[in-house]
Amino acid sequence: MTEQSAAPTRRGSLRRNLAALATTVTLAVVATVAGVTWSSQRAALVEQEVQIKDVEGHLAGIQKKNAEQVNADVMEALGVSRNRLSTDGERIMSLLSMTFTWDSGQGYEAARESLKSRFGLTENEMFLTSFMPPSRFNEDAQGRRYYYIDTVGLNSALGADPGIEIVDVKAGVYTYAVLADVEVTSDAASQNKSSKANVTAHRRALLFVTIDAQGKVSNLSGTPASGETRHSE
Repeated sequence: MTEQSAAPTRRGSLRRNLAALATTVTLAVVATVAGVTWSSQRAALVEQEVQIKDVEGHLAGIQKKNAEQVNADVMEALGVSRNRLSTDGERIMSLLSMTFTWDSGQGYEAARESLKSRFGLTENEMFLTSFMPPSRFNEDAQGRRYYYIDTVGLNSALGADPGIEIVDVKAGVYTYAVLADVEVTSDAASQNKSSKANVTAHRRALLFVTIDAQGKVSNLSGTPASGETRHSE
């Protein structure tokens, strides 16, 4: 083959090589651009997800704040003081503890006396005559008392988390409804080494109590809630 005839062949081969190289470069550029685009889209998506979560959290905070504000506005409209709710709640908890915490006849009578002394109750008030009447007892010739509570070995304790709800407000006088859980056990359980959870009866009691601005308790009444006694498993 002459030099003249070989020249077109080299030029054709060069063009094919340049075309292949251009194709390779183009594909590399496309792949790079695609990769960069995908990475950018992925980063944008992640950023959007973060922004969405931030907005959701912000909205939840606003909703909670609005709910709290509505609650505060309602209480303010009713003339309810948060400080009063707190101090009255402490008094109510003290009252419940005295009423439902005792483990003997003498302890029960001491609880009644504490209620009278602490909250200014009188013996003829309905709460102390019907809901928490004097314990029955027998007395011997020497004046020793044998209480019915001791005969059956009853023990009582206030359960957890009583429900306290305000039901009426008038000129600084607040009336509350209180739902208390009372745990009742027996001395026989401890004597027989039974599990407390297996022998504890839970009774619900509903109380109403009125407290004025000076902290004086009045109109105290109570009644066992409807429904059967529940036992721990």
